[in-house]
Amino acid sequence: MKKNRYFLFLLFPLFTVTSVFSQSNPFFNNNQLKQNPYLSASRSVLIVFDASNSMEDKIRSETKIHIAKRVLENVITKAAPDINIGLRVYGASNPTGNHYIDCSDSRLVVLPGTNNRRSIISEIYKILPRGFTPITYSLLQAVQDMIPYKGEKSIILISDGLETCEGDPCQLAQSLFNSRINLKIDVVGFGVKDDLAAREQLMCIALNTNGKYYSADNDDELTQGLSESINKSVSGRIITMINEPLEDLPKLQSEKLNLQKKK
Repeated sequence: MKKNRYFLFLLFPLFTVTSVFSQSNPFFNNNQLKQNPYLSASRSVLIVFDASNSMEDKIRSETKIHIAKRVLENVITKAAPDINIGLRVYGASNPTGNHYIDCSDSRLVVLPGTNNRRSIISEIYKILPRGFTPITYSLLQAVQDMIPYKGEKSIILISDGLETCEGDPCQLAQSLFNSRINLKIDVVGFGVKDDLAAREQLMCIALNTNGKYYSADNDDELTQGLSESINKSVSGRIITMINEPLEDLPKLQSEKLNLQKKK
């Protein structure tokens, strides 16, 4: 019963997502907006990073969390200096047994900015994979994080599996698109090649916000997906699979997909 009440509570903002933009963000006020010129930069990116316990699983002989940390450090270090980049992490806390607390485990650890690369890298290496996968809650919080920023805005979701808190991130993404909010979500499905349900859900998030989906199962693919998402503007409902056969794609509505294999 508690889980059902939580799910109903979480569904409410999915249908009223535009109200998010009328709320004040606790990190900013009007004076801060005037004092921080980087908030009006032409491009801002917020990375939403998966620190759930499944990131301890291994790809070959190395855990996914270690691969992701190393790749993120490399990509962020080389990112264009004029792009605002921030970091939000979910699933990094030990489960408490309280559904509300465990499924609200999402924290903005570094505000998007241009002079914060060392801070982001430092925070990345503090992450320990422990908890649940509250994708819907995290994306809703990420939308709020991006309220003050002007220009082109995008969220990059990194996840190695399905939502585990009964939310519906695909529906949230559709609500964002229907609300004509100028924000796209790129998604990197990390190590989900054999998980059709996870791939379908993650692809749907990208599809519904005019974002781009990347499938990554090793260092090179993760680097390629993150680098392109951070440094390039992507438009149109394009799903890009990296080194993955087209016949393995989930059965999404074909009329909504423009499949393009990575060359």
